[in-house]
Amino acid sequence: MTLQADPPERLPKGPHGLSREQVQASQRQRILDAVLDVVGKQGYAAATVAHVTKSAGISRTTFYEQFRSKQDAFLTAYDEFGKQFLADMAGVDRTTPAEVLSVAATRLVDLGRRRPLAARAFLLEIHAVGKEGLEHRDRAMDRAEKRFDAVSAWIRSVDPGLPPLPRYIARAVVAASWELTAQAVRTPGDTSAETSDALTYVWLLGLTGRPQLSAAIGTTGNERATERG
Repeated sequence: MTLQADPPERLPKGPHGLSREQVQASQRQRILDAVLDVVGKQGYAAATVAHVTKSAGISRTTFYEQFRSKQDAFLTAYDEFGKQFLADMAGVDRTTPAEVLSVAATRLVDLGRRRPLAARAFLLEIHAVGKEGLEHRDRAMDRAEKRFDAVSAWIRSVDPGLPPLPRYIARAVVAASWELTAQAVRTPGDTSAETSDALTYVWLLGLTGRPQLSAAIGTTGNERATERG
């Protein structure tokens, strides 16, 4: 089960013909989405199970049939949201690495702007959970770093002349990407285009050591802008 870009609809009232398993799956999904939105709005410390059950439209009993506590629900939702981020990035279907990076950056920012409360919970409020929260954050960063390494290997298969990456560069790029996305969520007004451009630039620089790619990999927006100037 993965979190959706938009919160799921509630089940219809009255007879609906759904199995118990389908009802439980729907309830669980609504709890996961609700806990992220509630934590993003209230802050982790102030958020309560009552806030979550009201937002999800379920009873307290139903909540505890699915999760042990607020922390259990939030960390489960955190893990799912992080996996959805990566799934959106991995699902980009384009010809060149430059196109992939540009579209992936746009998708990342768009997801954060469609679900700003969930993005705020994922990017910022995880620190309020304490040691266990930071452990989940580290695992999420590890998954993102593996994705970065896979893209790096692909780019080097297209442009074998690129040098090896320095140690820890994947962690630095992932951390910078999350901060840029968090800034877009926090900043009033629409900064989607600027944030997407900044993400693409950071990824190119981290992956290749330069903010532009060779002709074999593809022409970037930054390179086109330079040519026009």
